Formats: sequence, structure tokens, C-alpha cells
Amino acid sequence: MNSTVSFAEHSQVPDLQKEYAQGRHFEGALQYRGPETFEGDSWGPLISDLEFDGATDYPFDRNGRLVPAGTGNGMPAVAYDNYDFFRTGLTTDTSVGISGGSEKVNYRASIGKLDQEGISPNEEFERKTFRVDLRANLTENLILDASGQYTNSGGNRVQRGSNISGVMLGLLRNTPTFDMGNGKEGQAAADDPATYFYDIPGSELPGQRSYRDGIYNSPYFAVARNINLDDVNRTIGRMALTYDITDWLSFKTSGSIDRYTDTRKIGFDIIDASFGNGRVINDVIANQDVNWSGIFNILYNVNDKFGIDTNIGYDGYYNKTNRQTVLGDGMTIPGFFNLSNVSTTQAQELSSRRELIGVFATATLSYDNLLFITPSFRNDWSSTLPVGDNTFQSYSIGGSFVFSELMDSEFINYGKLRGAWGTAGNDAPVYATITNFGGTSVSGDGFIQSVTFPAYDATSFERSSRAGNPTLTPEKTTEFEVGIEVAMFDSRLKFDFAYYDKETEDQIIFVDAAPSSGFVDRFENVGIVSNKGYEVTLSGTPIRTEDFEWNINTNWTTYENVVEELVEGVESVTLNGFSGTSSRAVAGESYGAIFGSRFARNDAGEVLIDDDGYPLQATTDGVIGDPIPNWLAGINNQFQYKNIGLSFLIDIRQGGDVWCGTCGILDYFGVSDATLVRDQTTVFEGVVESTGQPNSQVVPYSDPTISENNNFWRRYGFGGLSETAIYDGSWVRLREVTLTYSLPEKWLDNTFIKDLSLSAFGRNLWVETDYPGVDPETNLTGDSNGMGLDYFNQPNTKSYGLNVQFNF
Repeated sequence: MNSTVSFAEHSQVPDLQKEYAQGRHFEGALQYRGPETFEGDSWGPLISDLEFDGATDYPFDRNGRLVPAGTGNGMPAVAYDNYDFFRTGLTTDTSVGISGGSEKVNYRASIGKLDQEGISPNEEFERKTFRVDLRANLTENLILDASGQYTNSGGNRVQRGSNISGVMLGLLRNTPTFDMGNGKEGQAAADDPATYFYDIPGSELPGQRSYRDGIYNSPYFAVARNINLDDVNRTIGRMALTYDITDWLSFKTSGSIDRYTDTRKIGFDIIDASFGNGRVINDVIANQDVNWSGIFNILYNVNDKFGIDTNIGYDGYYNKTNRQTVLGDGMTIPGFFNLSNVSTTQAQELSSRRELIGVFATATLSYDNLLFITPSFRNDWSSTLPVGDNTFQSYSIGGSFVFSELMDSEFINYGKLRGAWGTAGNDAPVYATITNFGGTSVSGDGFIQSVTFPAYDATSFERSSRAGNPTLTPEKTTEFEVGIEVAMFDSRLKFDFAYYDKETEDQIIFVDAAPSSGFVDRFENVGIVSNKGYEVTLSGTPIRTEDFEWNINTNWTTYENVVEELVEGVESVTLNGFSGTSSRAVAGESYGAIFGSRFARNDAGEVLIDDDGYPLQATTDGVIGDPIPNWLAGINNQFQYKNIGLSFLIDIRQGGDVWCGTCGILDYFGVSDATLVRDQTTVFEGVVESTGQPNSQVVPYSDPTISENNNFWRRYGFGGLSETAIYDGSWVRLREVTLTYSLPEKWLDNTFIKDLSLSAFGRNLWVETDYPGVDPETNLTGDSNGMGLDYFNQPNTKSYGLNVQFNF
């Protein structure tokens, strides 16, 4: 039995200023401009220069409006903490397993349940799992292996990222003088409608109480009134039969199926910032993966020194997916997220199928435990490649030399040199070779919502804006690797070094298409990407006594991932991101380079300054950051004293740029800690474009006598230049620490418990970084090709808890 309880809190978040109020330069002075103005700036007067007027009819604050000091009731204005929105998350995870058997049959069954409350109010997740494993000797030569697993999971998630209906956008942009919780915080605020609603006289519907009067969702409205539910039922089954034909030849056949149905319901309540009339989305995703194989294994010793271990076989993979989405707009009853409660519906169904068949042969040839040669070959046929040209090959050869077998050394007890070279093929995304048709989409405007057909009792199809490519060829990756392993001093000191050089050509992704083609983009084999790096591991046992042992393991890696060339006519490929700032593949740059607006520079790379003393913007966008770190490292220590164990893991990342789009927007609105220098002056480094001389002109960051749109953080437009939001993403973090106590066996004598251990642990407890956004380990686009993007990402968490584990 294993049971864990843990608690989670948000980790690093941007620093927000608490000195200046909501407002802007207005009518010749800095004035407070409250939520009723729908304005979101925090370029107003000092909070210390304001007080409440005590009005009881003011819907946005229970203490009344903010007015200049001396004109109200004397109660000073308050700077609120936006991060009071978050709560302490709670997770409980319990599993029970039972195993047994006989000489011919062994089994294991387990059941588990996880309950999780996230750090955002009403954020919940639950998972229930049941699994059975069976191994049986059906005959002397025939063995059965089988397993089955059922999992049900789901919960309520919060809207994330770049989303005016989400949590982080409204939370971080909120001005310091607006109390989001209306006197409450966390779950208590989310449970009280007075937090996010206010009455509008003569209206059936309330107003949304937020710092811009509903232009952005209040974070509490987002978690209390909107839903994002999912219910996933997943079944995994596997069965394998192994038959020993002779003492050196066997045949194994296996099959597995993985099926799940993901039923989602997403609801945006009436007066939501994105969908003011309400929206309901029913989304059902069904997926099935089937794998099968048949493998002959030859394990034969030719003589005392020479041996062969060979696998020859066939395998297959089949996938089918189906996604049915129904979108309903125009709710009548608030909070009732049912398609019977909407005025219009749109439906869409997407299906795909993919099949991959392969034959292969691998071998390991060994000589006297000294030399090993490992050739391999594989041929695949894929349904996603062009008909008649849908096959590709993968092949490799590796070798190792255990040189310690030739040594009689007390210093080195194991040593091996290894090397390998190989080429691997890969197929295309499903349906990339053809141009599809889908439901016609008609864009809306500020008055009419967009429509995707079928709708309004009509069906319409249109050609996809993405062109298929019937001449696609398989991707091809060639890799070379060499390394050495050494164990010394009775394996108390171990060293491993590896160098690899990988090159991928003909990568299949979509690129911009010429406007004259009638398409927006097209699938293409785009070019060559290289990946070269070094990996070093050093581990050892510095201290080992009868009662105490200290083990340490360190690893260090550095690599370069470079786009060597792109297909003719393509200057860059957008991998992910926004139209203004994106992660791209650019020839000669790191894969995933950050691309966006930048400062103008001369040939020497110096920033050009205008005659007013401010940096100039370049007329074209370009590469502004490299998300690839200079190096990564990890240090893991394990201490054991009798029945007490202590371990901790430190992770280090040096270098790697991150675009903090969040920071640029917070600077623009004047809510970031960085804008506290608004009353100061500076000299921007660079050369004056008109004279070519170094700039020496002193200028204010912000001049309150003119519009705030002329200050440094707003003069380049919404969010500022992309380059100004590029920061070093280096960090050092305490990834995990665990303290474990195992009860002595003698304490458990004459009980039904065989062994019992108690552990206290913490994860991500400490992060040291100069990055000003959320934890730079997060990424807006998740596990994707797009790297180094932070735009109102959900904060990472730090957690701590207790675990108990015992066997009967």
C-alpha cells in the first residue's frame, strides 16, 4: 500500500508595483480613472495621494470611490495583493496492490485513486485506476503475459494563457487599487457572487465586477462562472505469447489496444468577456491505438567465446481518431451549460486513420565479453506518405570494446569504448499529402459572431487554406555517437562521456504559401537541422561505512540545435507563437529562435537613437533571442544512515532566452514593478542616428505633462518591442528533497506488516533566477516545437507532503 498527501503553492510570479493607482494623464494632470471608465492603465497618481469617499452606492468597492486626499472620508487608499487569488492546493494519492501465484502462474492487481485540488479556486482533478498483470507457464515451452488497465480521470480546469476569459490575464493586469476579492480571497471569494457581480438598476443581468468593468474577466468570474470539464475513460489491454521452439530459438507474438474517450464540456457564462451572450461547447474525442508484432529470437553461443543474439520480426501500428464538436451560442439561462439552452448551434466532425507496417532485424554479435557489434535494419510502409512511394528505411551499426577485460587493474574495474552510426526514417503527418475540404467558416465582427457550417439548416464546404503535398518524401535523421564508460575503485567512482552528432533532413512541416497559389500555407520538406552535443556523467560513493553511505551523481550536457538550411524560397518557418513574436526555424540560427520586432542598429550592432533621445525601432523584424541553453546540469545526493535516508536533487540551466510577453504587457499598462522608475531619467546607450555620435541626452522614462503613450514602455505600441522583453532564462532550482525513515524489522516482528517507511518530501521548493516572469521552465505552447514563450502562463507550483508505504 502506498499513500501520499501533498500541498502545493504557486512558485515564482512577476513582481507588481503597489505605489501608483489606476488612471492616466487626463486634463493636464495625473488622475484616478476607475473601473467605470473601462480603462486599464495604472499610470495614475500615487496611491498615497488618494482616499475613499465612503459612497455606499459605488459597485466596484465596498469603501466607495477613490478621490484626491482631503476630499473624501479620510480612509486612505489601499494597494491590494493580486496573488491572494491563489489557494493552497491539496493532493491525495492512494494505491493498493496485491500479488501472488504459484510455480506456473503469477499475478498482480492494483487499484488507485488520486484527488487533486489545484492552486486556483474550483480547479479539480480526479483519477481512478485499476490494473491486473498475469504471467502463466501454459506448457513447458509456452508462456503467456497479459495485462489490462482501466482509468477514469477528469475534473474542472481553468482557462490558461493568452485568453481574456482566463485567469492570468485579468489577474496580472489588474490595477493595484482594485480589490478583486471584494474583501475576501481565494476560495472564499470565488464562492461569493458579490466578488464578481454587481447589480445594474433596471437590468435583468448583473454587471461583471472587474477593474475594467468586464472588458477582461475577473479571475473569480473565470473560475466561478465558466467551466472546463473533462471525463476520460481509458482502457489498455496487452497480451503476448512466447514459445520456445528450441533451446536457442523462440517466437513471441504480442498485441495491444489502447482506447480512450475524452468527453469535454466547456462553458462561458453570460457576460463573459469573450462571449457575452454565453457559449457552450460539447467536445467528444475518441482514439484507438492498436499494436501487434511477431518476433523470432535467436540466442546462440557458437562456442565459449562467440555468441549471437538476433531478433527478426514484423510489427504494425494502427490509429484512428474521431472528434465531434458541437458549439452553441446565445444562452438564455445563465449558468445552465446545456445545448438546449442556446439559440444557435454549429457542428463539426473530424476523423483520421493512420497505419504503419514494418519488418526489422537486429543482432548483437559478442566475442569473449570483449567485443560487441550491433547491426540493425528496418523497413516501414506508411499510409501517410504518397501512394506508391510510401516506404522508408532505418539502419544502424554499433560497436563496443570492453577494454577492462584485457586489464588486471585494482584501479579500473570496468571500462568500455562505444560508438554507433545510424539513419532513421520518419513519415508525414496524417493527410499531409492531400488538400482537404472542411466546413465553411465565415468570420464575424464586433456585432456578428463567426460561423462554421453546418449552421442555420445549411451545409457548406470549402477547400482548406493549407495545401497538401503529394510529392513529400520521408524525413531522414542520421546520427553518429561515441562514448566511454569507466568504473573505478570497486565501482565507487564512475564516469561516462558521450558525443553525438545528429542531422535531420527533409523535415515535414507547413510553411507560408505564395498568395497567388490561393493557399495560406503548405506542407513541405523544409531543409536540414543539426543537433550536436556532449553529455558527461560522474557518479560515486565518497563515503561508505557499516552504518553510513553517501552517493552522488552529477550530469552535465551542452548542445547546439541549428537550422542549417531551408528549402529554396523559404526564409523562415513559424513553429508557434504570435504574429508579432514567434518561435521560428531560420537558416543559420538555433531551431526555435525567437523572432520579433527589434531596435534599429548600425553595422557595428549599436542601437540607433533618435533626436529626442529614445531608441529607434527597426523597419523589419528579425531574430531577437536564442532559447537553447548554453548548458544543463544536475546534482543528485543520497545519504543513508541506518534506517534514515536523505536525498536532494539540484538542477541548473545556464543560458537560453525567454520572451516575457507578460512583462511587456504589464509594463505597457504600468502595473509591473519595473515601471516604478517612471519618475526617473536615463540615458539610452547607443549612437544618435543623425550625427553618428554616442548618445548623451538625458530623457525621462515617463513625462507626466504629456500623454503616457509617449513614455518608454508605450511608445513602441502594445506590449512594446519584442526585443525589450527578451530575458536570460538561467536558473538554479532545488528540484526535489526527500527524507525517509524505514522502521526497523524487529519493530514489526509478530505483526502483519512486512516493512513500513515514512517519507517527507518537497518538490521545486526553491528557484533562483533573474528572469522577471513566471518560472522560466514553463512554456506558453507546452510540449511543442515552439520554445521560449511566456505570455500569461499559469505559474508553476512548489509542493511538499508526506508519504507512507508498507507491505504485508
